[in-house]
Amino acid sequence: MQQSKRPILPTWLSFALSGAFIFSGISVVIFGYLTFQAIWNRPFNPVEEAAAEVASVDLDLGQDNPLPAVTLEPGQPTPTLIPTSVPWGGSTRVNILLMGIDRRPGEPFISRTDSMMILSIDPVSKSASILSVPRDLYVVIPGRGRDRINTAFVYGAAGNNPAGGAALAMQTVEYNLGVTINHYVLVDFSAVIQGIDTLGGIDVNVPFTINDPTYPSMNYGYDPLFIPAGLQHFDGALALKYARTRHVDNDFGRAQRQQQVILAARDKAISLGIGSLLAKAPIFYQQLEQGIRTDLTLDQIVSLATTASEIPRESIRSDVLDYDYVSSHTTETGAQVLVLNNDRAAALIRSLFYDE
Repeated sequence: MQQSKRPILPTWLSFALSGAFIFSGISVVIFGYLTFQAIWNRPFNPVEEAAAEVASVDLDLGQDNPLPAVTLEPGQPTPTLIPTSVPWGGSTRVNILLMGIDRRPGEPFISRTDSMMILSIDPVSKSASILSVPRDLYVVIPGRGRDRINTAFVYGAAGNNPAGGAALAMQTVEYNLGVTINHYVLVDFSAVIQGIDTLGGIDVNVPFTINDPTYPSMNYGYDPLFIPAGLQHFDGALALKYARTRHVDNDFGRAQRQQQVILAARDKAISLGIGSLLAKAPIFYQQLEQGIRTDLTLDQIVSLATTASEIPRESIRSDVLDYDYVSSHTTETGAQVLVLNNDRAAALIRSLFYDE
């Protein structure tokens, strides 16, 4: 009797790797817009008169178990929260905190999360939502005090503990935005570039010419960037640059470009088909394993990949916490931050992350 051919990879591993590839292709590039210009010299817990204006944030967005409101006197320590989320079981809505690490070659994984987005996937309604959270949002970080939201990961990761940093970042988002976070994904620059290259590049419609002579290089110098308007094909390096540049407008414009990139990556992954993705999966896994950290299991990634591939484009909503939802504020120490307009933001968050 002729023996049947055995697959090179075990079936479960093949599906797991292809699932990881699809999901990462959808989510990894969201972090491309990370910036090197973070300002480090500021107090951990600013004490100022303006703190009273942002201390009492109404977190009741109508969910069954709303988070407690924050009421603090300036200078008082904040409570340490008990995580409210539970691991995703595969059959209900899942909210994932996507964080980009400003990490260049040779640098440690612990750095500010200057890119932060909430991805929500609902397998029941076959819909998804993406919300970009500005790095300068001035929030309560549990156990630390008031600071920009992009510092939460660094505080929690003290002692080279990325999982601890992710946990504190998740708690901070829950505490200030009222969105239950189930899982996290951390990605660095290399994973963005290699992920897009493994896809074979992506096609993006650039709405206006990008001319950024002071675009930052990986060595903290300048790498002038010019991208003409129109439909462009990006490899990984150019996709990262397009999603990072902000000097032509601002952080909010950059967040919109990053959402363009993630949706283009999703379209490309789906267009390749399962056969092509399966063939690329081992390479993809090998290239990206050092640049991604997550608490999602392989089974969960496969479920997410399957669900994400079945969601129609018109059922994917994306938005940015821009000046429609935040206001500029200067602290007494001179730091430029953003304060949430809770009434407007609550309505947006409810529509994106909670079933009406």
